Amino acid sequence: MRIAHALYLVSAAAGMLAARPAHSQDARTVVLRFRKTGDTVAIRNAQITIDHTIEAGNTDSLGMIRVPDLDDGGHIVEAVARGYQAYFDKFTSGPNVRMPIELEILAVEVAMKPKGQPTELTVAGFDQRRAKAQGKFFTLAQLKAADGRPLANLLKVDAGAAIATGPRGASVLAAGAAPSDGGACYAAVVRDGLRIYPFESATPPDLDKIFTDDLTGVEFYARASLAPAELKDVASCGALVLWKR
Repeated sequence: MRIAHALYLVSAAAGMLAARPAHSQDARTVVLRFRKTGDTVAIRNAQITIDHTIEAGNTDSLGMIRVPDLDDGGHIVEAVARGYQAYFDKFTSGPNVRMPIELEILAVEVAMKPKGQPTELTVAGFDQRRAKAQGKFFTLAQLKAADGRPLANLLKVDAGAAIATGPRGASVLAAGAAPSDGGACYAAVVRDGLRIYPFESATPPDLDKIFTDDLTGVEFYARASLAPAELKDVASCGALVLWKR
């Protein structure tokens, strides 16, 4: 990351260098000073790399480091320090450049990331149930990847669900095996914590009219033994739990 104006000749350095004789040990040497932006705090133990390959070492307790014996030409300096943004910039050394080069790096603190807030799905137990792997779960990322497919297609193809033709030609979620009396057996359906079938509605919802881009999470339990405890009383033919966006 390049920090605008972060690398510059220390003020008054030109005058200081002009006033003192050049020593042989100063030839092709760069002196780096690393400090916090807007403060005088020196950044110690910052890892300094030149030209991506030369490990120059770490800054000292004053936030400084000397890098000797640089070849003439353009160079890239990189600085990495815990708690600060990674930094890089360019400088040039050579016979027409006053040596040693004295550069000051202004470190920018990394913004603290806020601690993750639990999502509604986490609070509702989605992640906990998913960890038990007793059903088939579709996360938001998976639903987005489904690219707006009808839920009936997603469940049939990706979860091996039995999709039957219900009243008025609707696509409904049926039990994997037909009941002994030969009657229809549709899975219980819960939406955002509310049971919509069999309690709220007398017929199961048409899964061709529910699309993946309307959902943030899906739980599918193929049979009663896999369903969470709170659905055992209505999930004799399995259960489908939907979470809308």
